[in-house]
Amino acid sequence: MKKYKEALKSLDLGLFITILLMIGIGLIAVTSASYPVGSKSFGDGLYFGKRYFTFMIIGFMGMLIAYKFPREFFKRYSFVLFCITIILVLMLFIPEFTKSSRGSGRWLKLPLIPIKLQPSDFVKISSILYMAKVLSENKYRMYKNEVFIKIVAIIGFAVLPIMLKDLSTGLVIGATLMFMYIVGGIYMHQFVTLGGIGVAVLIPMVLKYSYRLERILGFLNSSEGSLDQNYQINQSLYAIAMGGFGGVGYFHSRQKYFNLAEAHNDFIFSVICEEFGFIGGIFVVALFFIFVYKGFKIASKTKNNYDKYVAVGLTSYIGLQAIINISVGVGVFPVTGITLPFISYGGTALMMSMVAAGFLLKISKDV
Repeated sequence: MKKYKEALKSLDLGLFITILLMIGIGLIAVTSASYPVGSKSFGDGLYFGKRYFTFMIIGFMGMLIAYKFPREFFKRYSFVLFCITIILVLMLFIPEFTKSSRGSGRWLKLPLIPIKLQPSDFVKISSILYMAKVLSENKYRMYKNEVFIKIVAIIGFAVLPIMLKDLSTGLVIGATLMFMYIVGGIYMHQFVTLGGIGVAVLIPMVLKYSYRLERILGFLNSSEGSLDQNYQINQSLYAIAMGGFGGVGYFHSRQKYFNLAEAHNDFIFSVICEEFGFIGGIFVVALFFIFVYKGFKIASKTKNNYDKYVAVGLTSYIGLQAIINISVGVGVFPVTGITLPFISYGGTALMMSMVAAGFLLKISKDV
């Protein structure tokens, strides 16, 4: 009993409860939002809710591993993990291993593995761990050209292959690593150079795929209502408006009935607002605010640079994804396929979010 009390005392209860609440909301929201598509596609309205629960259990195991394993292990093998995840991303360009959804080949279907995987979610974690190692080992050598080139190479390998398949996820990873670099001590000329490289890469990435440019232009020109992306934004806003202050009630969303594409994924926040109203939406936003606040507070109190950079990176990627997903739902950003961490349906995304939470809890334990 004493052992459990000591373990509980060392656990960041505020952060842990916040994480549990978000996962609990995810299970509830996904079960409701996915009911129509589950019934139509699989003959089981609870199909996605059950799968979310399964991934949640696996995620808890991943969280426990991240919490229990020595951080030195992940630091030592971060380069190996980074390389493995990049190889998984590159396998997306081999048709035999690619599983497409809505015309986008972002998922891997590997032999002997019963679920499809999204490698970009693995890269989010591995790139943060490896970047943190490089930054911490070169804390007083940031002015060196070879260090700058190494960091640019890490960002390039982590972002470019993913951008070809998923622009928004590539941007999230790139912004996360860039923020870590800023915290690590980037110089102004390095910032300007890296920013210029980013713009030079981003422009052709948008122009090469016409649907990306159309999506942005359609969002900027709201009169183009025929564009699918504006239709989805309008349907999302209708859902939020119908929710009012207190919501229409759990399982009573009407917009989830095929008016919103991926209601249990990309537009899960809209369904939450429709069913639980302004109160439910604000509660979700507050949970992410608490998570980000706690994450950066942990980073500010860490005893070594590696832990600080890891905490900054993990908190940034969760926070950025939440901002983008919610902003899409309320019509501030154009439609993009970014999940709401801990809450949206998506096995790999949920598991990696929980692993990230495990790392944060581990770092917090030693603060």
